[in-house]
Amino acid sequence: MRSLGHLDSPELAQRLGDFLYVQGIENQIDAEDNGGCSIWVLDDAQLPQAAALFERFRATPDAPEFSTASTAASRQRAGAARAENARRSTVADTARVGYEKHFGGFALLPAVLVALSVAVALFSQVGDNREALRSLHIADDYTGFTFLPEVRAGQVWRLVTPIFIHFGWLHLIFNMMWLRDLGTFIQTRFGATYLGVFVLVSAVLSNLGQYWWDGPGFGGMSGVNYALFGFLWLRGKYDRRAAWSLNPTTVQTMLIWFVLCLTGLLGPVANAAHFLGLITGMAWGFLSSGRLRFSR
Repeated sequence: MRSLGHLDSPELAQRLGDFLYVQGIENQIDAEDNGGCSIWVLDDAQLPQAAALFERFRATPDAPEFSTASTAASRQRAGAARAENARRSTVADTARVGYEKHFGGFALLPAVLVALSVAVALFSQVGDNREALRSLHIADDYTGFTFLPEVRAGQVWRLVTPIFIHFGWLHLIFNMMWLRDLGTFIQTRFGATYLGVFVLVSAVLSNLGQYWWDGPGFGGMSGVNYALFGFLWLRGKYDRRAAWSLNPTTVQTMLIWFVLCLTGLLGPVANAAHFLGLITGMAWGFLSSGRLRFSR
């Protein structure tokens, strides 16, 4: 994406954007704080052609070829929308095939995280042996908003290790299924290092939030899973370069489960970890999508 230029009038900027669209040049109009607009060309290779048309437009913005562009662009966009809907309704949809392909495997880092979670579950008798989990909890006791004494003493792994603790086989299996699918998708697209940093950040933030909300006796990968979900949801929604969007059923399932956990009907749940994970992932996904731009 490259900057084409600026126009003081939003109406003229939209007229130019429509004209460029009719000419086959995908573009984006961003409002600026001073009331003007910046025009961006999505395909760098089309920048020279767009620049020449921009100069023509600035010389005579009321010329018929420009003043009638909005009507033509509306018809063209409507036709493109109908074609896209028809394309998405077919089983052989390219984006859908790619989506299913990325969710069908098992990448290395998610496999390692699953293996560690299973090992902890077996070692602790799926959470029943609390003494075995003592050094994996974020703290031995709740000390409020004073920083964690065990972490300050050097046991920094406690900021992360609660994600490997699970209480019951259903808790473990459910979390591991989401970790495999969502984590594999992100590693395949962005790499193991990117996923590793993301998991560490979301684990620390969700664990700290849950500790300060309800004390140290919690565990589970669900905070990280909600971060993975939030990232894929917002990144796929707002990044024009992304070749995916989360299946609406996936979005609905995760959000419904989020609300059900809040009701208390499912028993003790680390809701603060869910919330912090979801917010972290959504913020990361939106900020990394390139949609938020600051005026120079």
